[in-house]
Amino acid sequence: MNELVIMMIVFLVLLLINAPIAIVIGGSGIVWFLTTGDIPINIAVQRVIAQTQSISFLAVPFFIFAGNLMNRTGITPRLMKFSQVATRKMIGGTCQVSVLLSTLMGGVSGSAVADATMEPVFWGRV
Repeated sequence: MNELVIMMIVFLVLLLINAPIAIVIGGSGIVWFLTTGDIPINIAVQRVIAQTQSISFLAVPFFIFAGNLMNRTGITPRLMKFSQVATRKMIGGTCQVSVLLSTLMGGVSGSAVADATMEPVFWGRV
């Protein structure tokens, strides 16, 4: 049987039994590596581990941490109130507040990832 078909079957079976998505993707990937036979398993493991060592990949959790830290310390509520006051007479208030808040957060954190982490958490509390 073709390796791709086996991988898709494993993917769909894991998906249908409601396995966590990390297990679904990881399990089907491991099955593909085991069934192809072209790449030795130790090389496959080295390639996976090497991807976790990139600077940009390691920066994402720290920017998410920065967004959560700004929520906990009270920076985001103050910026949210300022954005609401600054845009209160404009048409499309929620959209204008979101644009201004994203601009301010981009200046504070320097990261779109931290901005995206901070905003959805805070919008429910306004």
